[in-house]
Amino acid sequence: MSFGDHLEELRLCFFRSLFSIAVGTLLGFAVGATVVEYVQIPVKRSLEAYHSKQAIQKIEANADALLEEGYSSEIKKVMKEYNLNPEERWIFPGELERILERQKLLATDPALAKSALDSVDNLLLRKIERQKKRQEIGLTYDTVQLDKPPIRMFFFVKMEELTKMKALGTYEMFRLYMLASLIVGLVIASPFVIYHLWSFVAAGLYPHEKKYVYQFIPISVLLFIGGAYFAFFYVFQFVLDFLFFFNAWMSVEPDLRISEWINFALLFPLGFGISFQLPLVLFVVERVGIFTLQQYLARWKIAVLVIFVLALLLTPGDPGSMLLMAIPLTVLYFAGIFFCWLIPRKRGLFDADPDDV
Repeated sequence: MSFGDHLEELRLCFFRSLFSIAVGTLLGFAVGATVVEYVQIPVKRSLEAYHSKQAIQKIEANADALLEEGYSSEIKKVMKEYNLNPEERWIFPGELERILERQKLLATDPALAKSALDSVDNLLLRKIERQKKRQEIGLTYDTVQLDKPPIRMFFFVKMEELTKMKALGTYEMFRLYMLASLIVGLVIASPFVIYHLWSFVAAGLYPHEKKYVYQFIPISVLLFIGGAYFAFFYVFQFVLDFLFFFNAWMSVEPDLRISEWINFALLFPLGFGISFQLPLVLFVVERVGIFTLQQYLARWKIAVLVIFVLALLLTPGDPGSMLLMAIPLTVLYFAGIFFCWLIPRKRGLFDADPDDV
């Protein structure tokens, strides 16, 4: 084929790959929302564990006050059973009675539910404003006792309210939905894209070169999937627990933004998937002749040190997540050495087999 024919073939492969990605993205639109919801599972689980721990500490620190309010000593068991979290509120004397009266009215007359108060936080301001309006038309009734100190009370909210992630922009969720759909589309289209690119490259390879590619591609895919799976289902928990522990240590409540989390949730497994290619890289480099098996064995201490430094740079920096990356990579390093020993190098990677001549 001439140079122009090669360019034409490359152009066809390129457009076929784009068409595959477009079709995959259209299919991804059907599951984009599910993907966005699914990648939130690790952080919601860690947030729930964080708030549960904070709730237990709050209950233990205020045990006497809760008992005085009439709560049972089994409050921690009940909180866990119903997945509740305590929140502290301050109410002025007389206001609680009015809240209870209001609730009784709402229970007997559903029509009044439309004007129900939203939260305990703004009860006092609304009450004072209503008092002023009543005074303007000559109506009077007992006011809230502002001259007395407020009373501390504990209210309980569902844990789901504390684990909801926030979207700070009006278009943020739409952008995340499109991003998730595109990623799903790339995953769906990847076999077709690889096939089209491979059909272009394979035309210029010798049979023995194609043999190595057929052997390495499945191994590379399995290593990548294994690294991403390990990061998402195991490492995330340690990373998030460390970050939330740091928040608690600094007395800062986490209020997570969904776009920041999804970007992290996509890049972190990607880094693990790429790093898990280590044994394949060692094998290929040894086959090409850049390094030998003896050099791998002689410099294993330096290699382990480099692995731990890279693990420190690629993870948030806590000992748990660093070890969860460094230890598997160290094992994979020696696995690569084992494969080099198991399949000794008899000739160069680009040396033809006698059968291919």
